[in-house]
Amino acid sequence: MPQNVIKLKGNTYYIDSAVNIGLISDDNGRTIIIDTGLDDDMGRRILKFMRDQNLTPSAIINTHSHADHCGGNNFIVKRTSIPVYATYFEKQLIECPLLEPFYLFSASPLKEMKNKFLMAKESNVNHIIEEGEIEIQGIPLKIIPLFGHSPGMIGVASYDNVLFVGDAFFSPYILDKHGLGYFTDIKNTLKSLEYLKNLKYDYFVPSHGDVLEDPMPTIEVNIKRINEIAEKILEFCSEPKSREEITAYMIDIYKVKLNIGQYYLTSSTISAFLTYLTDEGMMTIEISENNLKWKRI
Repeated sequence: MPQNVIKLKGNTYYIDSAVNIGLISDDNGRTIIIDTGLDDDMGRRILKFMRDQNLTPSAIINTHSHADHCGGNNFIVKRTSIPVYATYFEKQLIECPLLEPFYLFSASPLKEMKNKFLMAKESNVNHIIEEGEIEIQGIPLKIIPLFGHSPGMIGVASYDNVLFVGDAFFSPYILDKHGLGYFTDIKNTLKSLEYLKNLKYDYFVPSHGDVLEDPMPTIEVNIKRINEIAEKILEFCSEPKSREEITAYMIDIYKVKLNIGQYYLTSSTISAFLTYLTDEGMMTIEISENNLKWKRI
């Protein structure tokens, strides 16, 4: 077996890479690919690994639309013509990748944001996927909603009792390296983490980090980090602060390495926290000095 392809159980494998790629096969080697990595190069590697294992691509499922999860779609589909599955929300961004830097910037994005890290090559999504037990290309699966990191993100469970969780949680190493993870919805992220605590699978495969037999410690670390970030924002906002002031403060606290794209990813995450803290009644909003400002209640 190639060094980067690891068999988990039965006909369920993953490719160990910067973004872990899931492979779920039937007994004849027809295989569903779970996420496709960042770019053409990863798409090419996925197909090579599969050829080496006599696995035949039959479909792609994207857990969500971020470029490092669907960037290989274009290459793989051109080579194989296999169908792509995603949820309704994520379909829109996979088919129109400009939407991601557009919503991060809130307008036509800066040219520095039009890169492969924020804009995958576009690909068509042939089928909308919804939660529940389904069958794709003759392979039984269970689709689990894991909203939060991205609004329509899903987990995919194989019949070998392996769950691919996308970016529902991150390893402690990733959290320490990046400080501020990316979230679009804090309330749903916490709901997804609590939901994962109650699931029983032999293996949990995050997109970033090691495969886990017991995800509970990692889930708790993720919950603790989210609560820590929320508390730091509340502490800083004892006096009214703008989103830009809060973003700059949190970048400094967590030593975020900045470029233009990373700034707007961080700003978007701070916005998600501000929505959560405001909706939960922990902050209030006021207009002051022609600026929108948040203050701890």
